[in-house]
Amino acid sequence: MNDVIPLVIFAVVAVVILVNLYNVLGRKVGFRADEKAATPKTEESMELGARAERAVEGPRLPNLENLKIRDANFNEINFLEKARETYEQVVVAYHKGELDGVKDKLSERVMTSFSQAVQARTTPPANTLSFVDTPKTDIDTIEFKEDVAQIRVRFLSELVYEDPMPAATPEPVETAVVETPAPTVEPVKKTRAKKVEPKGERPAKVEPFVPHKTYKRTAEYWTFQKGLKSPNTPWLLIKVEAAKA
Repeated sequence: MNDVIPLVIFAVVAVVILVNLYNVLGRKVGFRADEKAATPKTEESMELGARAERAVEGPRLPNLENLKIRDANFNEINFLEKARETYEQVVVAYHKGELDGVKDKLSERVMTSFSQAVQARTTPPANTLSFVDTPKTDIDTIEFKEDVAQIRVRFLSELVYEDPMPAATPEPVETAVVETPAPTVEPVKKTRAKKVEPKGERPAKVEPFVPHKTYKRTAEYWTFQKGLKSPNTPWLLIKVEAAKA
């Protein structure tokens, strides 16, 4: 019995020593190659992160999600591309006075207004119109009127009006009337013919035609409308307003 007690005390001391050695030698020291020290988050870093997240998301237009729910085929990128094409085609057609090619893109009221303005012109335009660059296009507002959706788009563009090259006019040809005298008989004399050399004349210098160009910057709001009962209903232009450039 007396021999057992020392053995128990020795075993307890050994267990305590082993536990202490494990706590000291078994801990990780330093960082591994795939580990990084945790950086404490400050208020400044959290604010910068929130700003970056808002910048990625960007501002959302009111009623945009509602329009996508009511019109499953609507996509704002495709809509803006088609609206820009309509804008360019209608502007050029209105300048030329040829609206038949774009009448399917206009509402009846806008088509009537444009046609009356074209008919009121005294003379057709002598210059040509084109765009300096691709017009800038942005959605301004989205509204609903019962089962009809209306989108107002802001267009910012720069136009150039160019005078056409003048038509070439033919030079007048001078004609002279020569009276033929009565023939007379003279004795034939042997004469040596003289060689006549033509005098060289320099052609007149023609200056190249430089067309006159006029540039105009314009900003407008165009409102497009579509009925939501049928998914195949096209977007039509119903209103044109001036905007700040």
